[in-house]
Order: sequence, then structure tokens, then C-alpha cells
Amino acid sequence: MRIGLIGIDSSHADDFLRLFNEQHRFHDASVTAFWSHDGDAARIGEITNIDSSIASAVSLDTLLGQVDAVLVGSRDGGLHRDHALAAIAAGRPTFIDKPLALTVDDAEAILDAGERAGVPVCSASALRWQDDTVMLKARLAYLERPLAIEANGTWYPASPYGGAVFYAVHTIELVQELLGTDWRNVVRDGAAGIVCDIAGVKVTLRFSPPKQEGSHFSVTASCADKTITQRVALPDDYMAPVAQRLVDMVRIGISPLNREQLLAPVLMMQAIDKALA
Repeated sequence: MRIGLIGIDSSHADDFLRLFNEQHRFHDASVTAFWSHDGDAARIGEITNIDSSIASAVSLDTLLGQVDAVLVGSRDGGLHRDHALAAIAAGRPTFIDKPLALTVDDAEAILDAGERAGVPVCSASALRWQDDTVMLKARLAYLERPLAIEANGTWYPASPYGGAVFYAVHTIELVQELLGTDWRNVVRDGAAGIVCDIAGVKVTLRFSPPKQEGSHFSVTASCADKTITQRVALPDDYMAPVAQRLVDMVRIGISPLNREQLLAPVLMMQAIDKALA
């Protein structure tokens, strides 16, 4: 299985090279080529220094002719539509690093193209599949309703990579993984908070700047007689579950997330942007 990286400006490119090419976690799969959308010579050098056998494609079309599947990894979600549509048109299973897109129109265009072409497409925050998330989801199933949840995460509203969504999507996908996609009534709560309803659960999202002391992902869930708090840690190999799902998607031809699950974070982020404005 030959995997191509489209866009290498994110540190996730290094993670995938480590998992696939250095540690050989997936024995029949490796990253064999990449294309730098911005032509950053220094970054290209860093990637080839990690593994000199990887081909640096001169164009996106060249890359697509050399691989069996792609990881769209550009930090700027505004680039994801064009990169993903090219990969889908070439018939390549496509995993898009978070966020799927910056706008609902772009997200729907990507998903529509995948459905028309019969090409599996996925995008996800790695938080969806961490061990702590799996454990927390199981614990929530035993709490009585009504239930209230506060999820703490990070954001950077002035991020050059699409604004608040670049980091906020992690917390959004975390709560949607825990509770589902039936969200509504998004309102602002203070300078760095959002309140909404997800499947009948009152959800409060609290955000802090990345790398600020105390900034991490955690969830506190409260019902009438019990409160639980759990941190969602990101270990050194936190991208391994993402890589595993890419490999599985290529093998079986089915995305691990359906259209509703893929579109819901973009829709919710659009509502959050309106609330912030």
C-alpha cells in the first residue's frame, strides 16, 4: 500500500513517517511520496532527511500517479477541497487531516465527490480514537440522565490556518464522538466558552490558548448523584489510531465515519463562528 502525503507543513507528516516507515506499524503500508503545496525547501529537506527513499513529487498530479491512497495534510483547511477533489478524481482513498474543510460548502463538495466516485473519504481529530475517549464513552453510558458535560480544550481564534476551527475542532469532535451529531442551540458563554445541546445533554465547551499552563483536553460529566472527570491524554503515538483507520479504509473500501459524522463538526463550527461574531 503506497501512501502519499499532500501538504507536509504539519507535524503530523512526521508522525505518519515514524509510524509507517520507521516503526513499520503497518507491515504492507508505507509513505512512498509527498508533494509540498508551498514548495518550502527547508521543510522538504526535513522530510527527505527522515526517509531519503521517499519521492518528492513535482506536482499533485505526479504524486497521484505514484500512490494508492493519500493523506491530505495541509494545515490550512481552505486548501483541503482542491487537494481532496484531485485525489478523489484519481480514485485514491482519501484521509483529510482535521478539519475536513473550513466551510460547509467545501465539506459537502468533498463528500459529494467521494460518493459519486465511490471513493472512501474520511477526516477526523485523533481525539476520537484515543484510549481515554473510548473509556470515557463507556463510562458516560452508565450515568443517569439528565446529564451535563463540560469539555475543556484549546483554540487559537486568530490562527492563520482558518481561525478558531484549527484547534477548536478537536473539542467539537471529542464531544460529538461521545454524544453523537444531534447538536443544536449554540450560544456564546463568556470570552472563551460555548454552550449547546447534544442529544439532550447540556454541553459546555471551554477553550484556552494552546500551550498555556493547564491547557489540555478533559471532560467533566455530572448527573444528579455523580460527577466524573477524565483527562483525554495524547500519548507520543496519538496518531497511530488515525493511521490504522486509514489503512483499514483502504483495505475494505469503507470510511470509518459516515457522511453525517463527517459533516457535523463543520456545521457546528459554523454555528460557533456565528455565536462568536
